[in-house]
Amino acid sequence: MVAVGIGVDLSSLVDVVASGNLDQIIATAREYLQRDNAVDILIGQIGMIAAHGDPAGHRTITLAAASMLSRFIPWIPAPVDTAEPAKERALPLFVQALKVAMPILPAGREAQAHVQYPDPLFPSALIDSHKTMNDVMREAIEKNDAQLAERALLGLYGTGADYRTMQVRAYESISTTFQNGGHPLMFAVRGFQLLDAVEWGDRAPNIIHWLAPHLPLRPDNDEPTWIKTVRAYTAEPAHSLAGIRARLSAPKDENALPLYKLILSEADPTQICQGVYNALINDEASPHAVASVTALAAADIIQRVGDEDRELFIRAAHGLLFATAVRLVFRQVQDIEVLNLLFTSAAYINALQKEIPVQEQAVSKAPAVGGGLIAASQLETLASQLKARDLRAAHATAQRYLKIGHDPRGLFGTIGLTAALIDAESVQGHSLQLVQAAAEEFLAWPKTLASTDTDVLLQVALRAALFGDQDSVVSRL
Repeated sequence: MVAVGIGVDLSSLVDVVASGNLDQIIATAREYLQRDNAVDILIGQIGMIAAHGDPAGHRTITLAAASMLSRFIPWIPAPVDTAEPAKERALPLFVQALKVAMPILPAGREAQAHVQYPDPLFPSALIDSHKTMNDVMREAIEKNDAQLAERALLGLYGTGADYRTMQVRAYESISTTFQNGGHPLMFAVRGFQLLDAVEWGDRAPNIIHWLAPHLPLRPDNDEPTWIKTVRAYTAEPAHSLAGIRARLSAPKDENALPLYKLILSEADPTQICQGVYNALINDEASPHAVASVTALAAADIIQRVGDEDRELFIRAAHGLLFATAVRLVFRQVQDIEVLNLLFTSAAYINALQKEIPVQEQAVSKAPAVGGGLIAASQLETLASQLKARDLRAAHATAQRYLKIGHDPRGLFGTIGLTAALIDAESVQGHSLQLVQAAAEEFLAWPKTLASTDTDVLLQVALRAALFGDQDSVVSRL
């Protein structure tokens, strides 16, 4: 029996999604929402099954995005003049997530029922070899040994170690590698985030088994030149970040801000790495601030691309998806071993901005007027403007909503519901993923840098909510 919480049977939902009957999927999804089931957990549990049928990985991280975006929906105030059932507000997002899972769920269910995990490699087995689990994970990555990577992570899981230990080993092992457009790290971070929705427990092997093949360096995947520079730079003892462990003073996060201009300049990879090192060690900025500033630079690159060039927009969007994943790492764990990701992220965004041509800006700054003062009324106006694809008006309403001081989680919940109206299949889930990334960055922006203009993150979220073809089924809900 598949269950969410105590006594909640998911079998009927899994059966109907696997059947592919959209009318039944909508009706069954509505029934589950009427029972007050948490949407993030429902999507998370579906993801645990679907991951087994998703070797490509994009559907699983789209489910993670839908799960996390659903957490913003309760912050949307009740409608002013309508009697919309509050329990069904998340229905479009829930149904879109189920549609994402639909093609892979039958194979995932079959594979999960017959999966044979490899024997775990426990840390105790390494005592005589003088190796650490870090050494094993690095060996697995360098030698393209997915089974060894899975055995190591399952070994940590089998010891009952804190789940953060598994996260650190996975992140550290790929911290100075870069292949497949940065997806291995995105898969790791978002896969673990999907586990957060279902509270890990005995579910971790589902994601470990799905993730392990994506981590190793494949012989046919040529890494870019800049990552080799990052690897060489971080390997030098003179560039060790270990001193951060002994720091007693409060972080000086404002010293991370010069990185923004440096990353968006013609600086070479070594100069970028030195800038990150200076910000962390010499100028004492926190890793969170460095990661956030890098993500802000990535958002700026997206705004160079017009709405018509979908392929280039997705290419630019991957910068923010990667940079946000890196920033989220420092929310999940604090270990020194993962700090090299900051060099990789900054160097990637710098390389990306050199490749992305500047096109006509898709969103111009609009005066924050109209929309009234009541939060619910403003969000209803915003939803209507987004459905009408009036980006300029939607931007003005969103700015006003924030300027008045309303909770931004309700704003991003509304934007997320609009993104759910986009056919995720047509854009490989990038609309939901990008709204999630922009929302997370906006909400997690360091309070110590509150005076910095982060409106570009809002603009990216609004554009992402309209990125793609409208879903003819979900848009009618």
